Amino acid sequence: MKKTFVLLAALVLTFAGGAASAFAQDAMVKAHIPFDFTVSHTTLAAGDYTFAKLSENAWSIRNDGTGQAIAAVAAANGTNQDDNLGVVVFKQYGSAYFLSEVRCLGETAAVPASKAQRLMERETALNGSKSGAISILASAR
Repeated sequence: MKKTFVLLAALVLTFAGGAASAFAQDAMVKAHIPFDFTVSHTTLAAGDYTFAKLSENAWSIRNDGTGQAIAAVAAANGTNQDDNLGVVVFKQYGSAYFLSEVRCLGETAAVPASKAQRLMERETALNGSKSGAISILASAR
């Protein structure tokens, strides 16, 4: 009985230590976003933001000034050239901006297009307007 308890305790401590070290390696990006932008169904005001990787497919996005935070789905989308820089990429349609990618520590996470973004893409294609991508350099760790 005592051996089982000691073995179980050692196993729990091993997993807890592994989870803590894995969490410590998660990516974080800090950037000043000079325009309002949309993530999924939420529009966020311009300001200083922290983008933190929560899991393989989720990021938290927090306005450093107001404390407003949301969680966003973002699937791993390969690697990028510079693992020392952070970059936040937005798709622009007229005056509307949608979060598209977060690049940090050599990895790229892609945010799926929302319904509103897909609608803007269709409208842009129909009326011949131009869309673009805006990349904002950020500090990464």
